[in-house]
Amino acid sequence: MSESGDQHAPVSQAPVSKTAVSVVIPAYNAENYLAEAIASVLAQTAAVHEIIVVNDGSTDRTAEIATGFGARVRLVTQANSGAAAARNHGVRQSTGEYLAFLDADDLWVPPKLAVQLAALGSESAPEIVFGLITQFRSSELPVDAVHLPEGAEEPQIGNLAGTMLLRRDTFDAIGWFTEDQERGDFIDWFARALEQQRRILVVDEVTMLRRLHLSNMGRTARLGPEEYARVLRRVIERRRNAR
Repeated sequence: MSESGDQHAPVSQAPVSKTAVSVVIPAYNAENYLAEAIASVLAQTAAVHEIIVVNDGSTDRTAEIATGFGARVRLVTQANSGAAAARNHGVRQSTGEYLAFLDADDLWVPPKLAVQLAALGSESAPEIVFGLITQFRSSELPVDAVHLPEGAEEPQIGNLAGTMLLRRDTFDAIGWFTEDQERGDFIDWFARALEQQRRILVVDEVTMLRRLHLSNMGRTARLGPEEYARVLRRVIERRRNAR
């Protein structure tokens, strides 16, 4: 598979509408949290053009929960291929001028998109906008089930897919999320954005609530040395090729 993570379609395959934000939610066996994630998008104070839930080969009620929202949510399905492939599939299906991503177990705060849309239109003209996050224990867990590091519940910079808002043409220029690594796809994507010297802004407001639970990716599948090495090799190779 190529580094772009997609061999079948150019990045700009989907027609782009000059309206608002396309929100892509990758979901794999997300029945416990998906409804809350979707509700947090529907609660945005800025208009959302479309919500695309990508069912990544789930075997639980993920698809049923998504379709339960009716026309407000568009469900697309793929064989289980991982979050990066699901995000890419959602982008291919999207039609909005702006792109945003939310993991199925996290939540947005209501002003998230409004604040970031305003930032993208400001005089400083950033191309990519991130925000702050806070972390919280999932409600079904006892207090001692998930350890929160000191200060974890305080706002902190969240250079994560879930806090990001950007124009579709900016995403096109940076390219797809890499699909051949389990956890380093966003680190690799963000490295490419930095290499291209994209104008990046982090708004000083909490935009996302990151849920901590026993099975989420951040706890059970931490980025290991091999994944870091693979990302680093790609960065080095790109820089050599650019000389």
